[in-house]
Amino acid sequence: MHSWKTPLLALALAAAPLMGCEEEPAETETPETEEPETEEPEVEQQAEAEAEPAGPRVVQEGYTVELSGADGAVTSGELTQLALVIEGQGEWHLNQDFPFAVDIQAPDGVQLPKDSFGKDDAASFADEGARVDVPLTPTAAGEHTVEAEVRFAICNPQSCIPKTETVALALQVQ
Repeated sequence: MHSWKTPLLALALAAAPLMGCEEEPAETETPETEEPETEEPEVEQQAEAEAEPAGPRVVQEGYTVELSGADGAVTSGELTQLALVIEGQGEWHLNQDFPFAVDIQAPDGVQLPKDSFGKDDAASFADEGARVDVPLTPTAAGEHTVEAEVRFAICNPQSCIPKTETVALALQVQ
């Protein structure tokens, strides 16, 4: 029963896993080299999204957020007031119980008496929307961009969704 074929078959069976090992690294290397390629565009897209400057108005499904005021040029040394407004659209409304917050970032050349605002600081806060008045005093001539990051929750009859939006307004200071 033991013929010359048995050792040859045993040798082929023993070599089969080794052949598979030789191929496995090639298969393992391929996904590894492909993975960074698929991750790089995502990282680039995130970096591009972060690099894009915020505008004074964000319009999304269910709400708008806008930073406005100081139409035209403002004068250095004079108190100016901006308004941050959030409005629900359609069946969407602000969640009255969500921890609402607005953080203002201003560059050198703009003084803020206060840079964080909550629901209690809002000039108005209702289901339909909210308005936060932001006082500031420019102290240097030139263009200065003021940013506002707002955290809120927007709801419809089916769900509530926490949101964070950043808006920015360029001030021309004389």
